[in-house]
Amino acid sequence: MRIFLRRSIFLKEPSMSSPSRRDILKGAAATGALVFTLSPGKGWAQAWPRRPITLVIQYAEGGGTDTIMRAIARSLATQLDVSIRAVNQPGAGGALATESVAGRPADGHWLLGGAEYNKFFRVLGYAKRAPWEEWQFMKVGRSAPSWSVQPGSRFKTINDVLEAGRENPGTIRISNAGIGTIWHEATLVALEYGTGASFVHVPYDGGAPAALAVLQNEAEVVASGVHEQVEFLRTDKLRNLAAYVPEPLQIDGVAEPLQSVIEAIPSAGQIGMIQGVYQIAINREAPPEILQVLNDAVREAVSDPAYAQVLHGRVMFPEFVGGADADREAALFESVTSWLYFENDMQGLVASPEELGIPKPEDFAEYWPPEGYKPAF
Repeated sequence: MRIFLRRSIFLKEPSMSSPSRRDILKGAAATGALVFTLSPGKGWAQAWPRRPITLVIQYAEGGGTDTIMRAIARSLATQLDVSIRAVNQPGAGGALATESVAGRPADGHWLLGGAEYNKFFRVLGYAKRAPWEEWQFMKVGRSAPSWSVQPGSRFKTINDVLEAGRENPGTIRISNAGIGTIWHEATLVALEYGTGASFVHVPYDGGAPAALAVLQNEAEVVASGVHEQVEFLRTDKLRNLAAYVPEPLQIDGVAEPLQSVIEAIPSAGQIGMIQGVYQIAINREAPPEILQVLNDAVREAVSDPAYAQVLHGRVMFPEFVGGADADREAALFESVTSWLYFENDMQGLVASPEELGIPKPEDFAEYWPPEGYKPAF
């Protein structure tokens, strides 16, 4: 394995041209295309939102992304004083939902609810531009990858899985939320790269279906978020082997603390902590006044005690990052994942990070901000 990223780097970092506002308003006057109009003396921020907002979720109902997005939607609806309709559109690791929202008017009434900043989209051919160039991300929380099995599984520890993958490479089926997702990435980092082990990675439309796959004997191990396994752990339908946490994690209702995969397999920590991140995204072509209002509303929604309570019950953690900081974090995540996959010959890449202009993680601090970069608001 070629290790290219210092642990400290990850831990320290928290297509059409856009029409001008004048062009939009002129078009509205001519065609009646806009649903709302601006009153004299009022700006976009004061006029938005004027109708219900639709939040399109990248993964299936019941999974971690679905849970956190529906929770933040309830708090955000209170902040904006508008109804928010949350709908699921899973598929292609979140690319279908992304494409759907990208095709809607950039007026702030269509939002994308997703995970991982679409960080693998370019190297897998799902997008041509950097995610942070197309979207304004607003991080709302994070979670930890985890590996679990049926209670009677032959695997008693995460090292048992590792040894089986070494002795019989390509025979152990591990379910995940899709090739290229954080749960898939966590397995590659912790169990494959540099260990001599190899597994069959079985993708599903979300972490919840991936967990059900183990219960239905479609896979032996599930690699998803702790939050997507916790109810099965509390009812003894699944037994945890390890999680991507720096030290054992005690969970309410689960007898034994979850073991740290880094303590069990030290090489799993060589490129830092792998974590799931969740964010609301809005088309970056939306007027900056709307971006600012949404950013402030999301920040307040993340601090809502009711939102924090939902996440606590699912072993997820509220965290807000917006504006230029979110741009930088999204770019860093794309750098880490793209080069990790490329350096280790992951199948399915359509281009190298170098061809796409994605900097190596060790060069990121010097790269950011790139020439011509401007915050959206």
